[in-house]
Amino acid sequence: MEDRAVYQQKIEKRNEEQILLALKQPLTAKQIAGKTSIPEYTCSYLMAKFVKNGLTLCINPKARNSRLYWLTKLGRKYRKNLCNKSKLSYIEYDLESIDWHLYGWVCFNHRSMVIKFLTEAMQPSKVKRILRLRKSNIRISANNIRDVIRLLLSKGIVRPVKVKKKAHLRYELTELGIKFRQLLIQAEQRL
Repeated sequence: MEDRAVYQQKIEKRNEEQILLALKQPLTAKQIAGKTSIPEYTCSYLMAKFVKNGLTLCINPKARNSRLYWLTKLGRKYRKNLCNKSKLSYIEYDLESIDWHLYGWVCFNHRSMVIKFLTEAMQPSKVKRILRLRKSNIRISANNIRDVIRLLLSKGIVRPVKVKKKAHLRYELTELGIKFRQLLIQAEQRL
């Protein structure tokens, strides 16, 4: 009976319903805002409220930026009831065996952009050219991209590739990097 009262209080507003429906994988407040068109500050506030009330938990609470939120058992129950009420198909999502703390670190804007656009073995300058064409609003230099690639290399997300008759190394995603790329792309898909 108490669960029912909490359930009715939590999803009373449309924003709360949209957030619960958006949580198909661990997401940051910024990613939730992108999926739902709810302002980021509102998403942050509601996620803190959900954590306080036991609907979600922060997977990487020590992170200063890009905190990831995921549903608790109670949150999954409410999401299932909301899907049934809205006549939406409900799929039980299981957390894969991924280092979610590292994924939260990857969700930072420049790192995630480099991973999303590193689709083949490329030099940092080619990543910059692609970013300039597809995401003209992002402000990142080729030197920033080189620094990000060095960081990703140290974490095992990218690996160097030596191409014959080419002076400079290219970089490509490792299996972990490919998983992160898929998660980042899924996080951008709208409801």
